[in-house]
Amino acid sequence: MKKTLNKILHIVVDVLVVVILIISVLILTMILTAQGEGGVPSVFGKAPISVLTNSMHGDAPDSFDEGDLLICDVIDHNAENEFNVGDVVTFRQDINGDGVEDYVTHRIYKKDGGTYLTKGDNNVSYDQDVNGSVVFEALTENDFVARYTGTKISGFGSVLNYLQTPNGFFLCILLPMIFFFLYQAVRVVINVIAYNKENAMIKAQEAIAKSDLTEEQKAKAIEEYLASQKKAPDNSDKSDGKEQEPEQISVPEPPETEQGEEQTEQAFQETAEESEQSE
Repeated sequence: MKKTLNKILHIVVDVLVVVILIISVLILTMILTAQGEGGVPSVFGKAPISVLTNSMHGDAPDSFDEGDLLICDVIDHNAENEFNVGDVVTFRQDINGDGVEDYVTHRIYKKDGGTYLTKGDNNVSYDQDVNGSVVFEALTENDFVARYTGTKISGFGSVLNYLQTPNGFFLCILLPMIFFFLYQAVRVVINVIAYNKENAMIKAQEAIAKSDLTEEQKAKAIEEYLASQKKAPDNSDKSDGKEQEPEQISVPEPPETEQGEEQTEQAFQETAEESEQSE
């Protein structure tokens, strides 16, 4: 039962480590790709975009809510692209007035030659004022960085946003990795101790096999050795890094045979007779 639980624990830990490593690689890739041309984070041509508001909440098949993670197609501006009314596109705008551009994913509602007007399905007004004096200016194809085609992961956008913060990265990525390395170090120590005990057992068996004992005595000697190992305190943590010598097993002397006893008795009688004759 204990071995089964340990095996399950090892599997769970290994799976968690793989998941954490995958998320770490994705976050690092997104950060690095966002610094390049276009400025949109991408993984294999896909841009994971977190939804910041409910501006696109609705009943349409391609609607989405705050906190969702959108899987958008990165737009290659070196290729021919065609955008039409109804397309859901991502562009960058300072929506909070703080000087930092955020990713906005809205639907194209009007197209006039090479300019576009976008609006959230849940919003009343366009993102761009039709008079060109308020909110955002009309967009061009070069302003679009990604196109949404309907693939999303509900609620995971908020998780991804948190993981990209310093606290989220430390608590969910860095700290579990530290615990994992400590856990692996303990496993290495346990495996080394088990190997030393197994090696000592093999040497003990070899010593018993080479002795002049009967098979029954050999089996008994091995049992006594195993019993002494179980009772002996574990001094592995008290070692100074030097390999501990395996405990020497005491091999009992072979008993005297019946023939040896008869020879001894005969020698004793001969000695007694010689003593009587001398008298």
